[in-house]
Formats: sequence, structure tokens, C-alpha cells
Amino acid sequence: MTPLVAVAHGSRDPRSARAVAAVLAALRAEHPGRDVRLAFLDLNTPSVPQVLGALAAEGHRRVVVVPLLLGSAFHARVDLPALLREAQQRHPLLEILCSDILGDDDLLVAAARDRITATGVSVDDPSVGVALCAVGSRRPEANRATESIAPRILAGTAWTREATCFATTDLSVEAAIADLTTRGARTVVLTPWILAPGLLWDRACAAAESMPQVRTAATLAGHGALARVIDARYTEALSRARALRAA
Repeated sequence: MTPLVAVAHGSRDPRSARAVAAVLAALRAEHPGRDVRLAFLDLNTPSVPQVLGALAAEGHRRVVVVPLLLGSAFHARVDLPALLREAQQRHPLLEILCSDILGDDDLLVAAARDRITATGVSVDDPSVGVALCAVGSRRPEANRATESIAPRILAGTAWTREATCFATTDLSVEAAIADLTTRGARTVVLTPWILAPGLLWDRACAAAESMPQVRTAATLAGHGALARVIDARYTEALSRARALRAA
């Protein structure tokens, strides 16, 4: 079976790598015959070149790389493609297929909604406001794409107030919470559009910890939807490759 290489961003916080590894362990349990490996773009090992080199040395002839990325920013558009081109040149007998990013998949949007209700708020409570927090990008298009997600989280609920904030840009957590409170939200749930716990999410939570009306939701890692989306990206990449060969 074609190996799956899940590529995470990487973090100085060991909780991040542990959370991603747990997601992949769940994926292996669901697909026991599949070779699932973890690689990192930065800050952790093994690196993408190391994992792809090991697969080539073991004699594999095809691999699917699944970027564990929620937005189409630098790592998805520049960093990872460059690493994969270099690996393809270094290992010409290894066909490297790259799937789409995880992105704003409907399953992940629903998972974020689940994380919100897990804080104890009701989907029928119109006084709830949702502050969706992402890492943020220097690329405005990527941030605008993230801003389109929060309204989708509200779908099927009585919630009517949402705002988007970023851990690394001027749209701050404090400003989003203040905006929602001014607009009448009595309870605000700070919700991460972030895969795993780490320093940036800690910073976002710290900005809200003195505000009694704010609850904080858990990151997406650990929700069953994440493993399902990774599996879907893997399957889609293989299907595209088969279609291209048949064309």
C-alpha cells in the first residue's frame, strides 16, 4: 500500500507534536495496513527530506504527502512544494504525490462547532458569540479565506455573532472579544482554527483569561474529524493520479 506522509508545521512546544502523533495513531488504527509517517516542516524531526529519503531507501515507488495545514499561506504555497521538488530530484524513482491541504473542510468546520458546544454553551442560545482564532498569515488572501469560516460554524445554530482574530496579526483576540461583547454577546467562546496546542494558542488564551464572559474551546487535534479528513486527502490524491494515468 502507498505510504502516507503527514507533514505538520512543527513547534517548540512538545504538546503539538504529541497531539499530531496521536491523530496519526488513530488513523493507523482505522487503517491497519497503511504505512503512516509523520514529518515536520520546521522545529521538529524527522524532517520532510528525512522521511522521504527513508521511504526511497526502503524501495517504495510512490508516496502521498498530506500537508496538515489549514490555510494556503507560505508553507503550503512555497515551503513544502520546494522541499518536494528537491526530494523528487534526489529520488527520481520515488513518485511523490501531494494532496490538497486540509483547508476549510466541512468536517473540520463541524469539528470546531463541536469544540464550542463542548465548553457548555447551547446551540440554541442566541447570546453566544464565536471568536475564531487562527495563526494568521502575511498573505491577505489567506486571512480572508479564514474569515469566511466563522459564519459557517454558526450554521444550524441560534448563534448570530462571530468574529475572526489572528495570533500573529493586528486583528487581535482582545479586539474580537470586545467587538462581540459590544454587539450583545453575553458569552464568547474563543475557538481555535488551529490544529494542535502550542505557544501561539496559549498566547491567545492568555489574552482572554481575565475576561469572565469568555470560554476557550479545544484545538482540532483529538477530534475524530481530523483523521477522516487526512484519510480523504490521501484517497483523493491517489484517485487523481489514477485518473491522470488513465487519461
